[in-house]
Amino acid sequence: MADEQSIIIKRLTKCPHCAHGGAWKVAFADFMTAAMAFFLMLWVLSGVNDEEMKAMAEYFRDPSVIEASPNVLVKSKEAGQSSNSVIDMGGFKDAPQHSEDDGKDIDAAEKKAEAAQMLDLKQQIDQKIDDSPTLKELKNQLKIDLTPNGLQIQVLDDRKKPMFESGVDLPKDYAAKLLEEVGQVLSKTQNRISIAGHTDSSSYHSNAAYTNWELSADRANAARRLLIDGGVNPKKIAQVVGLSDTVPFDKENPYNPRNRRISIVVLNKEAEDRLKSLSDAPGVEDLSKDLSKSPETQTTTDATKPQVNPVQEPISPPVTGAPASH
Repeated sequence: MADEQSIIIKRLTKCPHCAHGGAWKVAFADFMTAAMAFFLMLWVLSGVNDEEMKAMAEYFRDPSVIEASPNVLVKSKEAGQSSNSVIDMGGFKDAPQHSEDDGKDIDAAEKKAEAAQMLDLKQQIDQKIDDSPTLKELKNQLKIDLTPNGLQIQVLDDRKKPMFESGVDLPKDYAAKLLEEVGQVLSKTQNRISIAGHTDSSSYHSNAAYTNWELSADRANAARRLLIDGGVNPKKIAQVVGLSDTVPFDKENPYNPRNRRISIVVLNKEAEDRLKSLSDAPGVEDLSKDLSKSPETQTTTDATKPQVNPVQEPISPPVTGAPASH
């Protein structure tokens, strides 16, 4: 009998009025959600500066000010006007719509579209030459490249088929036809155009007044007229320059006939901006006006004032005894 264990029986009495179930869990979840939102708000406010805090205070004081006209706050701050609010927040600006990366993406897209346009012009010129049996013979004397400045079209000279007579600024008939065909294609572009004339290093006699500088400039101007005859808007011509033999096509042989050429560049936006910045430099007349306003120059008489003569386009003299090549 000593080994027998006592058996204890407990009888639980149910309370008919006591609550039962998991309803308390719903209330506890609501409490935890509110607590999380509260501490999240505190964390966000810890990173807000004083100006933003004032802006939020102004909103809760009178939300209709922002909802009715958000631009009024910005205007009052920019104009230095005072605010009628209890907390003078001065207004705030909307967040910028585009970041720096967005601006870079836009510039890259514009450059890509511009490059595609240049490539299309190149293909159109190639197609025009292929469609004409006469111009097709000159294809080896036409070099078209996409460069950092835009689309470069170079009309090169050749001993067997020269573009110009020696020492003459006017191109031969087939060269003129080629330039007019190029002008027809370039008439469709909105980009501005630069034209440069080049010669080789063969020079006139030392006492000649008409040098390779005048000759290259006159040939570039003749090319300008032919491009306009082809349909190019004269206002699209950005510059016409003569570079003599300073930029040879064949750097190893400055006397190579291919150094005698016309370079036509359809400028991209960056190249046009660079060219414009150079053109915006003050000229002689502007400097003369600035000097005339200076107190030191007020007593300058008409006899001592510098006279600026307008630059005249050089006129080609009759060519007699022209050199072998230019």
